[in-house]
Amino acid sequence: QISFLKIEKLKRNSHALSLLLRSEDIVVGFNRSVFRGSQKVLNQNLKIEDDKIITILRKETFFNVKANGPLGIKLVEVGSDEANDLFIKTENYFKNIKDFDNYKEFEVYKGKNNFYDVIEVLDTSLLASLLPFIWFYHHRLYSPLLLLMGTFLLLGSIAWWLVLSAWVILTIYMSKGSMSLLRGYCLFQELRPYLKIYAPSNKSVQETIRSIDKKSNYRFPFIDQPKIIEETEK
Repeated sequence: QISFLKIEKLKRNSHALSLLLRSEDIVVGFNRSVFRGSQKVLNQNLKIEDDKIITILRKETFFNVKANGPLGIKLVEVGSDEANDLFIKTENYFKNIKDFDNYKEFEVYKGKNNFYDVIEVLDTSLLASLLPFIWFYHHRLYSPLLLLMGTFLLLGSIAWWLVLSAWVILTIYMSKGSMSLLRGYCLFQELRPYLKIYAPSNKSVQETIRSIDKKSNYRFPFIDQPKIIEETEK
């Protein structure tokens, strides 16, 4: 009987590791359809299809990942009893997804005390290029903002053309380097890569994380704070 595929073990430098997948993750869908088949068929689809959206089940939570090719790891089949239940849950999940047209890529970073930061993956940022100071303030990157302002004040005290040159260089760099700054700031704040997800909005990403981690909290919260449940002994 055709079954679902589960990640048994991750390999170093594999595509699955770069997608931040984990052992025991189950591949339940491909391009908004339930996927039940062999690893060979999955690899063929990941090579041929233009859009490669894999649906993963982790701790009873569904989420989507955008892949660039085969995962490069070994997958094992899920037991038949568990597969029947997964099939029903996966079909119900896909009923709530019309298409992936408005979906975007996000990166999630995790720190201490269940703290998370969510970054939308953008190739270029118009706001970062045209108005870098506002971009820094919008993302609450206060330390780099103060350093940048101090640098421009120092250059302005020397010559006006130094300020103009620095502004041109900054706008050119920020158009391509804004993602690198956000990632670097997360690492500077001792946050580590936790999840890559393909979702319609930042709020949807936070809801997915909350279903995995009930105590999760965020730098830019779009959902309610976690409920603290205290157990009392009678």
